Amino acid sequence: MNILAVGAHWDDIELGCSLTLKKLKDKGHRILSVVVCGSNYGENATEGMAEDEALRCGLNAFQLIGVEYIPTTKEPNSQLTYNKKIMQLLESVANKYKIDTVFTHWFGDVNTDHQTVWKISRTAFRNVRNFLMYQSNAYDDHVNFFKPNVFFSFNNKEYSLKETLLSQYVTEWAQRQARWKREIFERERYWGFLSGNEYAEGFQISKLVDFII
Repeated sequence: MNILAVGAHWDDIELGCSLTLKKLKDKGHRILSVVVCGSNYGENATEGMAEDEALRCGLNAFQLIGVEYIPTTKEPNSQLTYNKKIMQLLESVANKYKIDTVFTHWFGDVNTDHQTVWKISRTAFRNVRNFLMYQSNAYDDHVNFFKPNVFFSFNNKEYSLKETLLSQYVTEWAQRQARWKREIFERERYWGFLSGNEYAEGFQISKLVDFII
């Protein structure tokens, strides 16, 4: 299969589906990625990561997974809106690389960039056979809840790669390590319990057609 992971920001893919991508890569599938927005955030334009730092960190992580990165012009962080230009860009990626499966953000995410990437994705990838949604950070409004119904499971040794991948983002890891271990690692330990292993990454299915890994 040709598999595409789409993230609103650098580190979203690593948070939400990186180990699953690694497992699929190890099974011989081709893995590609697109990151839509830049990594500066907040009122101060210097908050977050400079794009050259984010690119360097992200490429390091993608190399560890075996992901082919597709360069794109980054949209401003926290300002993404649905637009035809990005939709057609993602659609062209799907057509050019004959994408069979897409991993993208979950529709209920209250981060506006994440939610908009989903909105764009559902149109751009309408003809892709398999459409799976991931949760990166645990952003919800306590009305819409992420309900994973397919899991990729990992033992403790396999899961240790997650910390290695996230720690490639040196600045973010220094600031968010404790939070991510509680928010992401504990969540995926629970999903592992649900799926009969130590850890798991969970996904909500939008569409699944003959998906065999």
